[in-house]
Amino acid sequence: MNPSAPNAAQALWELVHEGPRLGFGPLSLSPKLQGIELRHALDDQAADGSLGSVDRAGLRALAQSDALGRFRPNKAAPNLVRGWRHQVADAAALESALDDLLPGGLTDWHALRTGSASPVAWQDFVDRQTGMYRQVPSLDEPQAEQVARAGCHPKCCLRRRFWTIRARGPEAPAGKTIVPCLEPCALVLELARREQKASVSEERSQLILNQGELTLLDQLFDRAIDAPDRALREGDLSEPLNPRRVLLLREKLLPWLPMRE
Repeated sequence: MNPSAPNAAQALWELVHEGPRLGFGPLSLSPKLQGIELRHALDDQAADGSLGSVDRAGLRALAQSDALGRFRPNKAAPNLVRGWRHQVADAAALESALDDLLPGGLTDWHALRTGSASPVAWQDFVDRQTGMYRQVPSLDEPQAEQVARAGCHPKCCLRRRFWTIRARGPEAPAGKTIVPCLEPCALVLELARREQKASVSEERSQLILNQGELTLLDQLFDRAIDAPDRALREGDLSEPLNPRRVLLLREKLLPWLPMRE
């Protein structure tokens, strides 16, 4: 166990009790007279009686699969099963619950907060890659930024990206929570690998669309991202309609798509 974990749990315990609730990845943490209650963030306003009580033994299984039984490779994704709540009585129990529901989240939050860990730089991270990822460093800066924005989009992950690309700072906090991401995850790295491979092996084409067609295309992007095919698995980046790949395509076309308010 990380020796800083008890301090981390106590610090988070105190932070939660400073306000009515705190978003932590896909979770909502609320102070109670008898401790802290954890539930899905989208169930934040749900009546207690409408949610089933989950004990400690059920938390790990809860985090493993989404509502359709598909494996969740990213525990900070918003696709956590809803309809439950879990009560903890002290900081040690909070630490245990978070270890099951969002592994590493508490440690990373405390490390960034106390300055004991620093986010990595994209180029330093990919320069260390070998094997199937050895060509990822050849992505240029704009391509790396597109991969980061698509792979770390709030629809895909609720950690806030703090790892950097060149001199850029962390991503904007909108749509994210206080749980940080300190280095690219395996899903982002795989998205980058596929982008690098496509950029050197496939010919680029020119496409001319009018404004109405661009608006329609943007609406199709929204549909594919907000209501993906139920058969799609989050970690299957070989699937063209995987939301991360759709988001990456949208990033490439963003300069031509209609402006959003």
